Amino acid sequence: MQNINDLDFRLQREGLKIASITKRAIAMTIDDFLISFIVIIAFYNSFANAKNFQEILILTDKLFFYIFIAYTLYHWLFVAIYGKTIGKFITKIKVIDIKTFDKPDLLFSFIRSLMRNFDEMFFYMGMAVALFDAYNRALHDIVGRCIVVED
Repeated sequence: MQNINDLDFRLQREGLKIASITKRAIAMTIDDFLISFIVIIAFYNSFANAKNFQEILILTDKLFFYIFIAYTLYHWLFVAIYGKTIGKFITKIKVIDIKTFDKPDLLFSFIRSLMRNFDEMFFYMGMAVALFDAYNRALHDIVGRCIVVED
């Protein structure tokens, strides 16, 4: 486990500031709306044929696998390639590996993305961890060996 004093020292030495929970929440909301919009466009005919809200819920349940894959791929690839998602681009924050201070590699980006998706399935309980962590890390950040900083 990373020594907290060492991490504090390294963050200060590199001039990095921890991203606020507010910025992270805004980025998450932007990303969720974006991915939801993409899923609705991809399955437009199915959504357009839904006659009421209950049918939309049933359709969403049937599409769960595709939605899960879309969320996983989106977060995995954007974080691995750019170190940030579109929501993070807009809020000017980025994800870095706590050991290298560079964007996370493919493996840790994937682990972080999977954990984030499971977290969402359980009412964002893993996000609540950020409220008590000195570095505002959610559970998926801790497991993914990452930290979110100002860009």
